[in-house]
Amino acid sequence: MTRVIHRNDLPLGGFAGIVETQMVMSPLIWPNASSRNDISHGLGDFLYLSNGYFKPNDGAPIHPHNDVDIVTVVLSGAVGHKGTLGDGSVIEAPGVQVQRAGSGMQHSEFSLNSSQADFIQIWFRPPETGLTPSYQNFQLKEGELTTVLGSTDGDNFHSNMLCSVGYIPKGQAIQTDHSFVAMIFQGSATANGIAVKAGDLIEGESLNLITHETAGLVLIKNQSTSA
Repeated sequence: MTRVIHRNDLPLGGFAGIVETQMVMSPLIWPNASSRNDISHGLGDFLYLSNGYFKPNDGAPIHPHNDVDIVTVVLSGAVGHKGTLGDGSVIEAPGVQVQRAGSGMQHSEFSLNSSQADFIQIWFRPPETGLTPSYQNFQLKEGELTTVLGSTDGDNFHSNMLCSVGYIPKGQAIQTDHSFVAMIFQGSATANGIAVKAGDLIEGESLNLITHETAGLVLIKNQSTSA
């Protein structure tokens, strides 16, 4: 069965200088989320996804994380990063930063200019606790998916999950025969025969997605069962 969750059907929230819609909340972290039927409960070590924006010249004050892998996809604008992993890191759209909080780190994130910076943020449980904190930056390329977490070639952090992000040209198909969660953040497509568009989260046991125009896509699946 394929399920589609529409961002605009969910409550809008946020904190400090962030406005966001929480679309995935795992009961492993938020036990009360198990009673919510309007959101996704994640998949394996995939715990959380929100879609929103940093307000112009604003964002989140410094705060701690530990034993979580945080994938931040910057869709517009530029996001600055400060914290115990180093100051001055900038993610220019379209780009991704993956932070491995590991044994513990603190950071703040914020829009660097007078425009809002749109983002998707995704949390994963790491394969081990107490790993060394670190981060990686990626620039997204038109026409292909970039694996930002869990690749087998060692180009990014090891994970039990596979997370890929990118822009897929019109008429191209993306397929997997295994359980997945995906989000469309630009354009439109057909997923397992269902029309989907920007702001839609899709989950199911297998995926056959065909784009109607250039489509921005986040695709998450279990590393151990990746197609």
